[in-house]
Amino acid sequence: MRSPYAAGDREVTNGRPYGRTAIAVLFCLALARLPTPTRADTPCASLPLPIRDLDAIDYHAGPHGLLIDPTLRTKNDAAMEAARTFVRLVSASADHFVADGKAAAGLCTLAGLRIWAEGGALLGTMSNSQAERERTGLLSGLAFAYLKTRELTTAADRLAIEPWLDKVARGVEASFADPARPANRRLALVALATVAVGAATDNHDHWSFGEGAYDQSLAGINGDGVIEFEMMGGERALFGQDFALGSLVMTAEIAARGKGKDWQKGEDWYERKGGAIHRLANRVLDGLRDPAWFSTQTGKEQAMPSGRDLAWIAFYARRFPDRFAGRVPDGAIFQSARLGGDLAVLAEKWVR
Repeated sequence: MRSPYAAGDREVTNGRPYGRTAIAVLFCLALARLPTPTRADTPCASLPLPIRDLDAIDYHAGPHGLLIDPTLRTKNDAAMEAARTFVRLVSASADHFVADGKAAAGLCTLAGLRIWAEGGALLGTMSNSQAERERTGLLSGLAFAYLKTRELTTAADRLAIEPWLDKVARGVEASFADPARPANRRLALVALATVAVGAATDNHDHWSFGEGAYDQSLAGINGDGVIEFEMMGGERALFGQDFALGSLVMTAEIAARGKGKDWQKGEDWYERKGGAIHRLANRVLDGLRDPAWFSTQTGKEQAMPSGRDLAWIAFYARRFPDRFAGRVPDGAIFQSARLGGDLAVLAEKWVR
């Protein structure tokens, strides 16, 4: 029977696929890492081999890069499929560990992360700005996967995985460190990715960088409750606000848990900048119910966020039931590797 993960069963370096023989070897390596009784019960999924270089295709158009070329976007999705598949699968196995407490699933995540770490994944050439954006989203998912399973790590795991996450995070920070960069959805994602790495590896530098990006993002939310730069996106203005909001919500949730291996000294980042994140949340939630305000402001009918774009709601609704007021959009899927994995399960564990 064909594996449900067959589409991701290849290595891509500069866009060139390799065969399944290497994947079979990887699969055996991942299984061999697990204790013998566990291997028979919960075999690890086969995973794409380490991908050092990202040869992305930039599908953004327009003077501010806020418009989308659908043909180029489809090509980029194909080019990024293997890397995204890896992150999705290690995130899923980490979610199984969080939900059920079965170490086997968590060890599968760590086996995959260690192989990618030892292969120097995502540390090669980033072909363009789209590749940098892709790497940021991938890093966020990787950091969350490690964060959720690190209690199972050995010293050897930590020595392999944590320096690798540190190097990838430094690459992301170098690409987005311009203090003059306007607040936008990409900056919000950088905040999430670097705070997640800081929390997972107890690295103050990454935590501080992400905190600064988070505060800069909040400062970009105006009196109307929107990030001004994203309003130039025309039909994707609401989408851009929702994307940024998801990253900001999950950054605040990591801060609420705290930094460090004991998850102590959590902080309330939701109330920073006068509760700006709540203004953004109110505007987005109202827009999901009726996008007329966004259409009026932009002169464009809005492309509505849906599915995994709305995964952040699992946390926001649980933490702020009165603010949320039951505004659950139809079709919301509370799973997004970029935002932390299965957010319904994670919110239940994190928000008490």
